This record gives sequence, C-alpha cells and structure tokens, in this order.
Amino acid sequence: MKNIYKHNFPIKGLLLMNLLLGISLLSFFAYLFKNEIFPDIWTFAGPLLGLAMVINGLTSSKVREINVHTSLEMVEIIKESVFATKAKKVKLQSLKSELKSENGKKLFTLIVKLRLIILENDKEVEEISSNLFSLNNNKLVKLHSDLKTLYKNN
Repeated sequence: MKNIYKHNFPIKGLLLMNLLLGISLLSFFAYLFKNEIFPDIWTFAGPLLGLAMVINGLTSSKVREINVHTSLEMVEIIKESVFATKAKKVKLQSLKSELKSENGKKLFTLIVKLRLIILENDKEVEEISSNLFSLNNNKLVKLHSDLKTLYKNN
C-alpha cells in the first residue's frame, strides 16, 4: 500500500470550526434581534450566512487520503466528515483523472483555482478542489500526475 495524497490539516477540526463559527454568528444576530437592533441588509443576510455555515459544517466531507493497493490493483479514497469516515475503492483498470481550471476562461486572475476529478468508467467518483488561497495546487498537480501514471501503466 502506497499513500499518494494526504490532507494537511485535521478535517474534523476544520468542519467543527465552520460549525462553531456559524453558531456564534447565529447567536450574535439573535442577540441583536433580541435588543431590537436591525443592521440594514445584514438583517436577512447575517442569519442566512450563519445557517449556511452550520449546515455546511454538518453535511460536508473532504478527502483525507488516497492510497494505492498495487497487489489488489485498487485505489482507495478515504473521505471524512464530522460524523463518519468512508472509503471508496476504484479499480485501476477503470480509473481516470481530469485536472480542470475553475477560472481559466477569465482574462485576468490573481489566484488560479484547480479541480481534480477522479473518474471510474467515466463516472465522477470524487472531486478535490483548491483551498482558499490555492496553496494546495502543486499537490493537486502531483496527485494528477501520479494517478495518470498509475492508470497508464495498467
């Protein structure tokens, strides 16, 4: 078994931080509304943002690591959420990957956002995107090249 991708930060910690920020934002606006303070446009947008952060923290999941089992000829993708950890297995014969730019058609971009799509029999299995400031772009490019060499060798 060989590990070809590992997420840098603890995923449950990131999702719980998102959840706690949403709860604190909701409680801040509840305090404002209780004291009859209505902050113009944020009267509706603030609680909706807090609610979206809570829902996102509870429901989203991220890829924690990708392992290659050469003896079994399979790639194992491990996803983690707040409540569970799931593993998906993809056969090397049916594996493909695509690297796409999210903002490639724009004329002027400061930060290039990438998406790595992992496919099994031309059906999307998993998608890994660039983080906030695209600090993991080089990891995505390296993972794409590793996956490409894997499925071209088989």
